[in-house]
Amino acid sequence: MEIRQVTNKRRWEDFVEMQKYTSHFQSWNWAQFERNLGNRFETLGMFQKDNLVGLLPVKHVEAARGRYLQLRRGPIFDFEDRYIWKEFFTFIQEKARREGYWFVRISPLILQDLELKYADIFSYLKECPMHDIDGEITWVLDLSQSEEVIMKNMRKNTRYYVRKAKKDGVEVVKTKRLEDLAKFWSIYSDTVKRRNWCAYSKEYLKKEFSAFLKDGQVVLYLAKYKGQDIAGSFIVYYCDQAIYHHSGTLSKYLKIPANYLIQWEAIKEAKKRGLKWYNFWGISPLVMEGGEYKAQAKHPWAGLTFFKLGFGGEVRQFVHAKDLPISKKYYLTRIFEKIERWRRGY
Repeated sequence: MEIRQVTNKRRWEDFVEMQKYTSHFQSWNWAQFERNLGNRFETLGMFQKDNLVGLLPVKHVEAARGRYLQLRRGPIFDFEDRYIWKEFFTFIQEKARREGYWFVRISPLILQDLELKYADIFSYLKECPMHDIDGEITWVLDLSQSEEVIMKNMRKNTRYYVRKAKKDGVEVVKTKRLEDLAKFWSIYSDTVKRRNWCAYSKEYLKKEFSAFLKDGQVVLYLAKYKGQDIAGSFIVYYCDQAIYHHSGTLSKYLKIPANYLIQWEAIKEAKKRGLKWYNFWGISPLVMEGGEYKAQAKHPWAGLTFFKLGFGGEVRQFVHAKDLPISKKYYLTRIFEKIERWRRGY
């Protein structure tokens, strides 16, 4: 087994596209985006002779809470192959120790229901103390259904709000113009302030949009009402899915159901592109009540989760991120992140 840099974008993307589950965090363009932010990011491949058998998207994190290597939605390989797992752990542990990192954080796309199957792999890893930050619990909609069936399967109120937005005169505009991000920023920053979120910077959003724009993998949806941009959503298209990634609504117009219409237009666009799934992204843990899923009470994402579930679909949950301790300093990070999780109400 040889582990070395992958320098060919097409070879990287072809391997990702072969996987059953994928994420934009695994993409070549995401790696470029991270580098544009000034982060050190390696696109490593695992080779048997010249046969590519695995990908390691490795971000070098230099944070106040600790230094670590992060494989966001990685590693990427055949999880059934214990030999590849062994080679991966041997390599990443030696690399982290050699370069002075405190730990390694991984979040492979393994379904939660299958976690026991990999008990031998995870037995010497620790559960990441942070809350879900990578869409571990997602809500996805099957796009093989007709528009009529999708509309029929929506919650009654959701269907009503989609139609009401149209009746109220809301117009949804799709744009790929970088300069239109200024309009979205005004909406997003207002939403962040209202919801007390930890915000991404304007420069962050601009660079992320730019990274996916060159391959036609992103669209900005803006909802106009009486000439005013009142809501917006940032949708990433990658592999077989559309991903609802960033969004917001101006506080002054919360009674206008513009975001419902945006989602409906984005779903229709995803169908036109021939995609399999519309991924509503992260939701709160779910509970079953009265034969249907509901958001976990008092969770910070409860309201957002209620909104997403209204469009119909199914839950898709992956294992929580795992940490491989390298240094005793890792436990300082654990303490910090546990306090932060408690402070944010997760």
